[in-house]
Amino acid sequence: MIFEKYIRNGLSLIQSKNKKIDKEFVAFFTLLKQNEKRSLNEIKNYQFIKLKQQVENAYYYTKFYRKKYDNKGFKPEDLKEFSDVKKIPFLTRDELRKFAKLMIINNFKGKLYKGYTSGTTGHPIELFFDKKTYSREWASICYQWARVGYNPKDGRIEFRGLIEKDVDFIFFPNQRILRVNIIKMSKSNVENIINKINKTRYQFFHGYPSALYKFAKILEAKKINLNPKAILLASEVLYDWQMETIDRVFPLSKKIIHYGQAEKVALGAWDNDRNYHFIPSYGLLEIDEGTNEMIATGFINEVMPIIRYKLTDSIDGFQNSPFSSKKTLVPVIKTIHGRIEDYTYNSKGEMIPPAVVTFPFKKLKHIRACKIIQNSLVDFNVIFETTKNKDSLIEIDHIINDLKKIYGKNSNININIVNMIPVDKSGKFKWIESNFKIKE
Repeated sequence: MIFEKYIRNGLSLIQSKNKKIDKEFVAFFTLLKQNEKRSLNEIKNYQFIKLKQQVENAYYYTKFYRKKYDNKGFKPEDLKEFSDVKKIPFLTRDELRKFAKLMIINNFKGKLYKGYTSGTTGHPIELFFDKKTYSREWASICYQWARVGYNPKDGRIEFRGLIEKDVDFIFFPNQRILRVNIIKMSKSNVENIINKINKTRYQFFHGYPSALYKFAKILEAKKINLNPKAILLASEVLYDWQMETIDRVFPLSKKIIHYGQAEKVALGAWDNDRNYHFIPSYGLLEIDEGTNEMIATGFINEVMPIIRYKLTDSIDGFQNSPFSSKKTLVPVIKTIHGRIEDYTYNSKGEMIPPAVVTFPFKKLKHIRACKIIQNSLVDFNVIFETTKNKDSLIEIDHIINDLKKIYGKNSNININIVNMIPVDKSGKFKWIESNFKIKE
């Protein structure tokens, strides 16, 4: 297999500052290939050993877990067999938000990297990783993408991320990435975008389902045929109606969608079918049988253990055994519902993917939560859960300026500051609401 040839040769290919093939990438990719051949019992034993290691590190080397577990009467020695996992207290999103810095192991020596959740619940969370975490994650993503023919030497056309400049795309030759401006993308500039795509000869489209759906609709309207080798969907919930359009417009392209989180605790993707097959070496995934909510323990981040974390995403169809005898990938999930989001539009009538709207909210320090409501093409209400003080008002000003970059300078954004934004029984709220739709 071409992909594994590059792994064996130890190719040093920089994809971004955190995405390169280094020794940790090679080691973890090799582990993934080895573990997929192991029996289910062997994999469960592997997961139990990793779980115990994470629990022991958390208990003996972090202030947060030591206090939490002592208060709950739980000790690492209580883990004697796999079923004892249920004895471990849950970790909530609110705890992660409040105590992230106290969850870093105190014997870590090295460089810490910061990350943030997308803020799709209106509450972005600060996270901490080391270089090994990023290498293991990139190895896991490449391992999944290999199912549709991707290997690290391949370039990608990205339909994701926020481009603030008034350009159709940005080209990163060293990373072999052409990033399309998904906000500006329209019938009027699609030929220019396609000409650049053809010049790169890149055969993999990677992006938000909403952005690739938008691109597919433009191609369909313009009667343009374009079939890349594969479409790599990520970072948003995929809806059936989106997939129907993507299948129709790109009939010859292979498709894969992966599910992961900024917290890096569970990773799964389609595997020659349209079910999510999770990587057991990446983390342990459970389900709350009462609520169908996913609960995950991450294995790839050893500097900030995240154990029995309630993801707040619900699912349908949970099978804790592999579908295929060729690969031990568990569990297998039919549908992931995720969080409820609406689509919004900028002042030019261009659809804005929900994932793009998260960018202004990723590094909040004083605002607890946010909610956006679009009432017309240029009229918005933005609700902030915070107190009225100097710091929060400065932060609000920055957010409004960033939102105007997304929605247009002439956007009228009304601000409402509240003590608490109401949530549903699962603790979620619909963070984007649209009372306005454009007829296609």
